[in-house]
Amino acid sequence: MTLQKIATLDADLRRRLEAAEWPPGTLMPTERQLAGEYGVARNTIRKILTRMVEEGLIERRVGSGTMVLDRPDNQFADILDRFLDASPIDILNLRIFIEPHSAEAAARNASSSELEAIVEADARCSAATDLELFEHWNSEFHRRIHLAAHNAFLTDLYDLMVIIRFQAPMMEIRRRSFTEERRLAYGVERGRILTALRNWDGKAAAEAMRALLMSRRRNYFGQ
Repeated sequence: MTLQKIATLDADLRRRLEAAEWPPGTLMPTERQLAGEYGVARNTIRKILTRMVEEGLIERRVGSGTMVLDRPDNQFADILDRFLDASPIDILNLRIFIEPHSAEAAARNASSSELEAIVEADARCSAATDLELFEHWNSEFHRRIHLAAHNAFLTDLYDLMVIIRFQAPMMEIRRRSFTEERRLAYGVERGRILTALRNWDGKAAAEAMRALLMSRRRNYFGQ
C-alpha cells in the first residue's frame, strides 16, 4: 500500500472519530473488521491505531478491544460548560472555600502598591450607592486581593467566576437583597479584611473574608 493510501485511510478513520461514529467510551471495530472493511492488511490498521494511541485518541485494552477516549479539548469544553452553568449558590460556596486562602496569602505577600490598590477599591465601593457600581468595585476589591496573593491560577479562576456572578440570575438576587443597611455592613466587613492585611495577619484576613462571604450567603439565600 502506498503512503498516500495509508494517509487517506488514516484521515478517514480520524474523520469517523471526529464525527463520533464511535462515541467516547465505546469500542471501535476490531483490527480484523477494519482491515476487511477497507480491504487492507491488519498490520496497516495496527500502525494507524498505534499512532492514535500515542496521541491519546484511543486506548488498547487487552481482552476488551480498542476504546475511544474523550478528546482533551472536548473534556475542557465540557468542564467549562458545566462551570458556566453553575448555580449562584454553588459559585458563592466555591468562593467561601477559596477566597479565605487568597486573603491569607495576600496578608503575607501583598506589596505596598498592591495594598494601596485594595484600599482604593474598598473606598470606591464604599462610596457607591448604585448597585451596579457597588458590585463592580466590590468585585474589584476581591480581585485585587487575589492578585496580591500572587497566585495567577486563583486570579484566573476568580475572573471566570465573575462572568457568572454578573449574569442576570445573580444580579437579580443581589438587587432583591441590596439595602442601605447591608451596603454599610459590607463596608464594615471589608474594613476588617483591610485591617488584617495591613497587620500582615493571615489568619485574621482569612477569618474576615470568610465572615464577609458567609454574610452574603445569608443575605442572598438565607443560609
